[in-house]
Amino acid sequence: MLYQSKERRDGALQELRYSVSNNSEVLQSAKDKTGRKIVGVFHSVVPEELIYAAGLHPTRLFAHFDEPITLADAHMQTFFCSNVRAIWDQVLKGKYPYLNGVVIPTACEAVDYIYQTWKRHNPYEFVTSVVLPFKKTENALSFLAAEIGRLKKSLEGFTGREISSDSLHHAIELYNKNRELLKKLYELRKSESPPLCGVDAYYAVMSGFILDKEQHNVLLEQLLGELQSRSDSPRADVRLLVSGGCMIDVRVLEAIESLGAVIVADDTNTGSRSFWHQVDAAKDPLSALASRCMAVPSPFTTSSEERLQYISEMIREYRVDGVVFAIQKYCESEKFDLPFLEGEIRGRFGVPTTYVETDYLADIAPLKTRVEAFIESLKAV
Repeated sequence: MLYQSKERRDGALQELRYSVSNNSEVLQSAKDKTGRKIVGVFHSVVPEELIYAAGLHPTRLFAHFDEPITLADAHMQTFFCSNVRAIWDQVLKGKYPYLNGVVIPTACEAVDYIYQTWKRHNPYEFVTSVVLPFKKTENALSFLAAEIGRLKKSLEGFTGREISSDSLHHAIELYNKNRELLKKLYELRKSESPPLCGVDAYYAVMSGFILDKEQHNVLLEQLLGELQSRSDSPRADVRLLVSGGCMIDVRVLEAIESLGAVIVADDTNTGSRSFWHQVDAAKDPLSALASRCMAVPSPFTTSSEERLQYISEMIREYRVDGVVFAIQKYCESEKFDLPFLEGEIRGRFGVPTTYVETDYLADIAPLKTRVEAFIESLKAV
């Protein structure tokens, strides 16, 4: 049984869940109603505020888990991340009919490669990139601010209208509010009996990659009210943190929580990393957006020592009993940090860890068996 049964989910959570499970329908409906063009992005390091301020609807790209990869292998190596390959496969198959363009950062190797592939085949009106520096220096910050300025000009050329200071400040304020609400939601997971399980937190965050931020903020405020009034949540006897890259397969989280544990925290690009750091609204907008992008604790922008500090704070604040590293097959950037992080977490905190490999359309049963043994070992302590 899941930590929180599907029948017990609240009204706001049902809407958030629906938007993720039916994202194509929701996005097409939003486009039809508003007339706003939709621009896809990879990773949290893309400054979505700029896209929003341009009068566009940004959405995070992630694969639909409905069919095998068949077309992408003609363009991409099969040892690349299958999530990225699945997205490209579904682009080629017309699975994103609502999409008008895409902004692709220089992130992991697979995402870097898909930019060149997308530009070569160019199936959409607008395809551009954001080049990220891999060092956190003043020069790097200036470089990224200039890159974001270049993106601003590209978006203005695409839309045929200038991005005003007012619209950009409004977008920053709106996105900061969204991050604030999500952090409040995560705060509730620190309690002995968290009113929100890891699966539901997944839907709360992932829905923000689909819905307009104003609509998402309204639903998050509603959800916070519903959760704060709940008093019958079960105690979390085994508290886990899940760390990985683009955790888009909810079956992994469902499998873990079906075994009697609760995921109280995460360190993923589609979870806490995507909203943990605010944009400083008092600073120059482009520099402030650059600072926020550089703060995202992903392995392609952050050192292993900085990642350890981020995870360590999560372990302490959420009173984590164990860490599950659920890493995508062929995700070398995440795997490169794994030995260091596991060693430090075990040695410094005495917190057990385990590692499972995920993949697009992978069989969940072996993963579930491994995690079950890990959870049983935590219960025995």
